Amino acid sequence: MEHIDELLAKLTLATGIGYAGNVKNVIYGELQRSQIKGTIEKDGSVSGYLKGRTDCGIMIACHIDEVGFMVSSIDDAGRLSLSSVGGIDISILPAQQVMVHGRKSIEGYIGAKPPHLVPKEERKQLLPLDKLFVDTGLAPSMVRNIIEVGDCVSFLGKYMKLQGDLRVVKSLDNRASVACGILVMQELAQRERAFNIYFVATSQEEYTGLGARIHAYRLPVDYGVVVDVSLAEHPDLKDHEINPLGSGPVIGRGATIPEKLSDLLIETAKENDISYQIEPLPTYTGTDAEGIAFSREGIATCVIGIPLRYMHTPVEVVCLKDIQRTKRLIVSYIEKLASKERCGHSSNKIKD
Repeated sequence: MEHIDELLAKLTLATGIGYAGNVKNVIYGELQRSQIKGTIEKDGSVSGYLKGRTDCGIMIACHIDEVGFMVSSIDDAGRLSLSSVGGIDISILPAQQVMVHGRKSIEGYIGAKPPHLVPKEERKQLLPLDKLFVDTGLAPSMVRNIIEVGDCVSFLGKYMKLQGDLRVVKSLDNRASVACGILVMQELAQRERAFNIYFVATSQEEYTGLGARIHAYRLPVDYGVVVDVSLAEHPDLKDHEINPLGSGPVIGRGATIPEKLSDLLIETAKENDISYQIEPLPTYTGTDAEGIAFSREGIATCVIGIPLRYMHTPVEVVCLKDIQRTKRLIVSYIEKLASKERCGHSSNKIKD
């Protein structure tokens, strides 16, 4: 697990909000180190390619962007007002430590009016984002020399080991899946491949879905595999709403996902003794799957999740064993799918 630990720490401690951040450089560097052809694309996505022996293509999509903020204004005292990029629970924000990515990166804290100064009737109300601000502790003139409206702000990352194989840090949504995708590419690079493998660390899933739509349209692929995170256990959730940590990858079943693909994933997991979970996705998957599946004349796409606690917070928790099992499942699934498919772009379906 040491290799996964090192990779995951690099990915999560990097920054990627919208187009901004250095995570794309980290991913590109990992592909280069593995001697996998990689490209930083115009939209901020990162692609990797492994040539197969046939003309069939499969896209492995894992989004790289994290939830965060953008500086919307700077007041006369140098305090920064924020707008959110992606879905963030504002109840967790007061007193959070953040990093402002201006001309150089500056640490700060999200401040709010002390409770002593809040009228009694407002004390139990949730403070809206426009009542919060970032205090960097710098003089206003220095703030304006370093930071501009439109600069991105991320949660400050600290990669920590919990009990056993559990790890906690920001941006595990979706860097846990990016790590898994890189591990898949490293494994497939050592094997003979029927499919042409297109790994895409997609941009802007948290907001526009831009990366998935662009590259599903651009690439000559017959199939898609979307790897994202799934909600893990929480006291207020029912059993059918959660996928516990350490219980293996989560196989999505739903309207967007062809039944033959989800069935093939289940069959693959059973044959390889990989523990797995099922997540019902009856409508929109909440992932890049729709952007891929509904591209061109349609691309048959499945969804695999990695269980995650405390999603969209600075203390997301994942289990390394789940990442490892998900990697095994994807590698085995691609090989099994290739054995069933008559490759060629005239058909986008598994043959009966």
